[in-house]
Amino acid sequence: MVIAVVCVFVSSFVSPTQVSASSCTVFHQARANDSWSRIAARYDMSLKRLLALNGAKTSTMILVGAQICTSDEPVIVIPDTTYKRKDVVAIIREVWPDEYEENALFVAQRESKLNPNVVGGSNDCCVGLFQISYSVHRSWLTNIGVTEPSQLPSRRKLRS
Repeated sequence: MVIAVVCVFVSSFVSPTQVSASSCTVFHQARANDSWSRIAARYDMSLKRLLALNGAKTSTMILVGAQICTSDEPVIVIPDTTYKRKDVVAIIREVWPDEYEENALFVAQRESKLNPNVVGGSNDCCVGLFQISYSVHRSWLTNIGVTEPSQLPSRRKLRS
């Protein structure tokens, strides 16, 4: 019976079990006097969501310096490569079937002014030449192998 009490006591001091590192995209570094509810309020999220992201309970102690997961939403990253307008036109002409080239060029000009690095729409939802919104087009994007926003041809970091 004493052993069980000691095990419970020790487990309450262990750092929270986080979601996998690859799925957690934003972290908070714990500091003195942090609590689950204070962190949730700081990041404008529910306590329940914060606890779920970290596999924690309200009784789980937060250690100073611990990395607390505050978001698992995909992050879009800025590409290192920049393209000139003539290169973008050449790429569209090469990739699109001949019968759709002019329409593709028209849409790319209208949506992004032929700038593949543009991010627009409300809350920076749309990326690239054609201003594709990943969340809106997720169903067909997954069919062509795009399973997260960072896989779209042009990317921009939305959160730090």
